[in-house]
Amino acid sequence: MAIKTYDNRHICTIETTRISQAEEQALPKREKLMNYLKSLRFASDRHPSTEKHLKSTYQLSKENERLARSFPAFIIHPFSLLRVYMDIVIFIVMNLHLVLLPFAFSFLAFLPHPIRHTVEYVDLALCGLLFAEFVLKFCTGYVILETNEIVLDPRRIFFNRLRPFRLVYDLLLFLPYILVLEVFDHWVYGAGAEACLMFVSFLYLSNIARFRDSNRYFRVIPRCMQVSESRIRIVQVILNTLYVLHWTTCLGYIIPLLLGIRSPSDDSDHWLLLDGMSQDFQRANRTMVLRSATDPFVRLRLNDIQTNSSASYRYFRSMMATIRVGLASCDRKDLEQHFMYQWIMWLVMFLGWIWFNYVPIVLCRVFDSPEMATDQYDKFVDNLKAYAYNKRLSSELERELRANFAARFRTSYFDEELIMGLFPKNLRSSIRMETCRHLVGSVDLFKNLPYFILADIVNCLQLEVYLEQDVIIEAGSYGDSMYFLAAGTVAVYAMNGKELGHLTDGAYFGEISLVQRNQQRTANVVALEQCEIYRLSHEDFQNVIKPHTYLLNRIRKQAAQRLSMMKRKRDKMYGKKIIEAFLQ
Repeated sequence: MAIKTYDNRHICTIETTRISQAEEQALPKREKLMNYLKSLRFASDRHPSTEKHLKSTYQLSKENERLARSFPAFIIHPFSLLRVYMDIVIFIVMNLHLVLLPFAFSFLAFLPHPIRHTVEYVDLALCGLLFAEFVLKFCTGYVILETNEIVLDPRRIFFNRLRPFRLVYDLLLFLPYILVLEVFDHWVYGAGAEACLMFVSFLYLSNIARFRDSNRYFRVIPRCMQVSESRIRIVQVILNTLYVLHWTTCLGYIIPLLLGIRSPSDDSDHWLLLDGMSQDFQRANRTMVLRSATDPFVRLRLNDIQTNSSASYRYFRSMMATIRVGLASCDRKDLEQHFMYQWIMWLVMFLGWIWFNYVPIVLCRVFDSPEMATDQYDKFVDNLKAYAYNKRLSSELERELRANFAARFRTSYFDEELIMGLFPKNLRSSIRMETCRHLVGSVDLFKNLPYFILADIVNCLQLEVYLEQDVIIEAGSYGDSMYFLAAGTVAVYAMNGKELGHLTDGAYFGEISLVQRNQQRTANVVALEQCEIYRLSHEDFQNVIKPHTYLLNRIRKQAAQRLSMMKRKRDKMYGKKIIEAFLQ
C-alpha cells in the first residue's frame, strides 16, 4: 500500500487541501506573520491541557470555529499558544516580583538612592507585566472543571473575573508597593516604626499565599515537557517552601529592627541603629559609633553592617537564623559569631529541613485521594518503562507503548472492568448507551431499530486505540467487523494509493461486513492521529439481530441496495476512464 507520508507525517493529496496549502505558502512574509499572530489566540494541540479536553483534531477545529464564528476577536481561548507563552512569562515575572519585594524593604531600604532607583524601575516593569496579565484575564476563557465546559462568552468571563474577592485579590498583586521604598527610611523617622510595621505585615499577609497562583502558572512548563504529575507536586512543594522561607527570612530581619526602635525617643541606641543603616553612617567613624551602643541587639545589627555591609551577607545570615529557629534549634539572640561555624551549621540544618519536609510529602501522596488516579497513571508508566527495559525493546516500540497507553487513559488510570463489574447489568448498559449511542444511532442500517436492540449492539462494542499511521483496514482483506470512529481522524486510500478523503469524529465504515461476511475491502483506512475506535464484530451483531428475522431482512435489503449503488458508481467511474483512454 502506497501511503504518501514524509517523516511520519501525513501529506494530504486531496486537491482542495493542496491548493489551500499552496496559497498559504505563497503569501508575503508580513501576511504570514499577521496570520500567525492571529492564530495565537485559538486553541492549539501544543497546549498541555488540549489533549485532555479536546480529544481529536476535529474537536479542536470545531472549537476554533466556534471561537471565530460566535465570539469577538479579542477573546482568547484558554488552550491557546498565547496562554502557554503568557503562563511561562508570568510565572517568571510573578516570582521575581514576589522575591524582590520583601528583599527590597528588608535589606535595601537604607542603601544609597541609585541602588534603590534601579530596584524600583525593575519592579515597576514587573508590575506593568502583571497588570497586562490582569487585563488579559478579562479576554481569556476558562474551563468549568465540574462539567468540562469551556466558557468563551465575554459576558460570563467578565462577571467571573469581577467577583469581589477575586478582584481585590488580583489587584493586590500588581500594586506598586515598591514606590514606598523611596520614602521608607524617612517614614520610619516621621510616621514611626508602628506604621512601618503595619505596612510590612500587610505585605506579608497579602502575598504569603501567592504560591498558589505561582503553582498554577508553573504547571504548564513541566506538562509541556511531559513530566509526571507526582514529580510536579514534589517540585511545587519545594518551591513553595523556599518561597515561604524567603519571606520569613526577610521579615525576620526587618521586624525585630522595627520592634526594637519602638522604645522612647531618649533611647539613643535604637536611633543610632537607624543612622547606622543609612548612607551617612558609611562616612562616619564606625568604631566609635559601635562602642557607644550598649543594647545587645543594636550592637549585633551594627556589627553586621561594620563587618560586611552587603545586603546579601545580611540576607543569608538572617536565613540561617530563620532555619535554625524553624527547627527549634535556638533563639535568634543565640547566634555564634564564627563565620565557618555558622555556614556549616546552616548546611547541616538545611539538609535536615529538606528531609523533614520530604516525609510529609510522601505521606500526602499516599493519603491524597483526589490525586490517586494520576499517581496510578504515573506508576503504570513506570511499569511500562521497566517492562521495555527488561524485554530489551527498542526505544521506538517503547514510545508506541507509552503513546497507546496515554491515548487510552489520558493521565488518569482506571480499571474499567473492575468498575463496570461493581454495577448491575442494566446500569452498565445505561453507561454504554450514554457514551456510544450517538455513534450507533447515526448508522443508516440501524435507524428506526428498537431501543433494546440498540442497547444490545452497544454492549457488544469493543474499544480499540490506534496511533498515527496505524492501518485500521487494509484493501484486499476480508472484513469481519464494522468500525465507529469515536475520536480522531483517519484517511481513506484507494487500492492504487490515491487519497479519497478523511473521516472524523462520529464517522463509521465497514458496515457491509455485518451483513455479508468476508466481503473484500476496497480501500485502505489509516489513522492520521491517535484514534479511539469502537469495533462491532460480525458474530456479535448476528447474535443480536438473528432472533428478529424481520429486522434482519430489512437490514440485508438496505445493505444490498447500498452495495448495488456503490457498484454503479464504480462502474461509471471505470467506464469514464475507458472512454477517455479510447479517445486519446
